[in-house]
Amino acid sequence: MLARQPANHGGRRTVTAWPPVELPASQLRRVRAAANGADYRVSLWLPDGPPPANGFPAIYVLDAGALFATFVEAIRRGNRRVDATGVAPMAVIGIGHDADELFANRLRRRDYTWGPAAQEAPPDDGPVGGGPAFLHFLVDELAPALRQELPLDGTRQTLFGHSLAGQFVLQALAARPEAFRTWAAISPSIWWDAAGLKARLATTLPSTRTPNVFMAVGEWEGAVPPWQRAHPGHDLLVARRAQRDMVGHAQALAQDMAAWLGPDRAAFRIFEDEDHASVVMVGCQRTLRFATARNQAM
Repeated sequence: MLARQPANHGGRRTVTAWPPVELPASQLRRVRAAANGADYRVSLWLPDGPPPANGFPAIYVLDAGALFATFVEAIRRGNRRVDATGVAPMAVIGIGHDADELFANRLRRRDYTWGPAAQEAPPDDGPVGGGPAFLHFLVDELAPALRQELPLDGTRQTLFGHSLAGQFVLQALAARPEAFRTWAAISPSIWWDAAGLKARLATTLPSTRTPNVFMAVGEWEGAVPPWQRAHPGHDLLVARRAQRDMVGHAQALAQDMAAWLGPDRAAFRIFEDEDHASVVMVGCQRTLRFATARNQAM
């Protein structure tokens, strides 16, 4: 039964304290990156049961404060019926900024970009262009240290990012295509540096046959969804989206990806009736299915 209702003492309600909800088998650490001196919150979760001979596949999730628990619950639920969901057990490693916001935008711009935005004014609340240092931390510091400690398979790693973090995934793919087996960029902010990103990918990808790439956007990211049209100021959103052209940029880059990597290793989806914020939930599930298939194809 639930705890008794709070008592009312002269108009003041006394709330009975319940124990905090915990995510089973998970842990949280604070890690300082040598590459840039910044602190990060790293969340860890391993599936139940003995690991495979070479260790568990692992998915590295950016913006962990918003998405770590989402991935853990999706895997816990999905791998109960792998035949029905296409989601096999894998470890979840969340990398979040050492801040209490759901999305620490100032720090995201610092870590997820390779330079200033190509067609927009630079932000006035912090630096940009720290992507190479953050990538070094992720690939050369954090991942090797975790593999030394935990039963993780370094040949079956996935990197996931949404929005600006999705843009980071694609920039990281261009810089270090061998670092992860699977790369997932959901609603990537390609507009940040569309020409530079394409040039880097065009230089790297045609000569490699290692990466598998999953990209996706929501149907309404190029316009305004019906449920937002009655909100004041939505015309400003329409103008910004027209300038950023999320769907068009993603479609064009997906065509290039298929040419560089082959259609069997480059997947692209436009999810019906989803917007920039809502598509991430669908993207998480489809990423896990895509990564499972690529991990099993080895």
